[in-house]
Amino acid sequence: LKLFWLEHRVRLALAVLRVFVVGCIKHIMLQRLLLLAAAWPHAEASVARLFQSSGSTGERLVDKGSLEFVVDFPFAGPTIHLSSVMEQEIHGFGGAFTEAAALVFQSLPTDKQLQVLDLYWGANGIGYTTGRVHINSCDFSPLSYSFDDVDGDLGLQHFDANVTHDTVAMIPFIRAAQDLLRNTGKELKLLAAPWSPPAWMKTNGAMDGSDQPGLKDTCQASWAKYFSKWITAYKAHGIPIWAITPQNEPENAAKWEACVFTPEQEMEFLADYLGPTLKADHPDVKILVFDHNKEDVYTWAQALYSNPGAAQYAAGVAFHWYTGDHFDGVAKIRKDFPQAMLLATEATFERYRWKPGSTLITGDWSFGEGYAHDIIGDLNAGATGWIDWNLLLNQDGGPNHVDNVCDAAMLVKSGEVYVHPQYYAIGHFSKYILPGSRRLRANVTNTRSYEGETRPYGTCTADDGLEATSFLRPDGLAVVVVLNCADKPVAFKIKDGATALNATVPAHGIQTYLYSHPGSAKLMV
Repeated sequence: LKLFWLEHRVRLALAVLRVFVVGCIKHIMLQRLLLLAAAWPHAEASVARLFQSSGSTGERLVDKGSLEFVVDFPFAGPTIHLSSVMEQEIHGFGGAFTEAAALVFQSLPTDKQLQVLDLYWGANGIGYTTGRVHINSCDFSPLSYSFDDVDGDLGLQHFDANVTHDTVAMIPFIRAAQDLLRNTGKELKLLAAPWSPPAWMKTNGAMDGSDQPGLKDTCQASWAKYFSKWITAYKAHGIPIWAITPQNEPENAAKWEACVFTPEQEMEFLADYLGPTLKADHPDVKILVFDHNKEDVYTWAQALYSNPGAAQYAAGVAFHWYTGDHFDGVAKIRKDFPQAMLLATEATFERYRWKPGSTLITGDWSFGEGYAHDIIGDLNAGATGWIDWNLLLNQDGGPNHVDNVCDAAMLVKSGEVYVHPQYYAIGHFSKYILPGSRRLRANVTNTRSYEGETRPYGTCTADDGLEATSFLRPDGLAVVVVLNCADKPVAFKIKDGATALNATVPAHGIQTYLYSHPGSAKLMV
């Protein structure tokens, strides 16, 4: 009997043990299934839509159809690795509403005006949502002008509160773009910057050119109030201003409208005058410092954040491209001063860069590549947007009152609009990387990268290898933009989690891949 009970207990213990072991196995299997299910969106085949432009094929933002992501595969060539880490948020892309652009737009017949508006801001356009406008005249004005030319009017009693000069062409152009954009459910964010104060406020007594310093000490409070009155005037015309910079190109004593500041002088003006004035009158308007070439961008960021009085009023740093790439300077600001909003605010190809054989009709494809190269570099360094210079110009690259003519994304001759490669290059970003998108940290392996001397702005060659940037949109779609400036096509792989896409970019090609990113909920902020 004892043996029976002993045997019964052993069997019972074995049964309990068996249930326990089976339960553990089931639990482990369940956990593995849950992990697999969590990872499954990355392993699930996703379909990417491809849009392509190329100097070698002549394509311009052509829908090339769909390509399918598959389970990751071995590949020895260039590979774009997408991570789950999200970086800066995008504010948008756009161009400058200069007086020159507005006058050229005004000269067009109605159907061509509608064409321009639709190409930039319409539902089928390239999705511009930001813009830049000058306070007073700039070089791309037929003549210099300000809104208070009364010498010694420190109280600005004679300030033209209607900004009458701008109501002729600039304000109607901005309003037309603004209205069309609102029809798509979006708002236009305008950045404003002065090229020069009124002549009587300056040490050289003229709007063109500048001494050092450019602004009279006795006029600092008046100049700050001038900003406020100008913002109020534009708002009265139904045009809110999103952000301003204290001075366009403060290091440049140009032959056109200019006003030189050192970093310390601009920060003192911001801390003591401009910041307090705008905080009191227009607290919603952001202030970005510098607004000049990337070569010195980090120096100006240091000047800002070493001056607490200025830093309290500034949202970040704006910069131009005219001294070459210098993406490392932008990235260093992102690293050392992560609170800074970084914005690329001007780029264009000046006349001396035009190549023999370039035509009014076709433009120069390398200009499009140069834009794409700079946009990718700036975005990967932390920029929250990118603003082109003149939205459109006449066939001579003007009007410009000092003959500082430039190319533009659109040129006009005899009432015809000619769309240049820069338009399509920007469109690969602006049309698909929507405001509110977050950059997905990514890197490209098995490709070369340029490491030589600083080159002229907008230079991109085979030495740059395969370039790419990636974003996650608010709607959960991922965007990957790829650039190849080489003379030969490049086969490459996009690796996203456990899946990958086998692709080829043509010689001198720009591509945008748009696809559903089902793992977006698990991305790291």
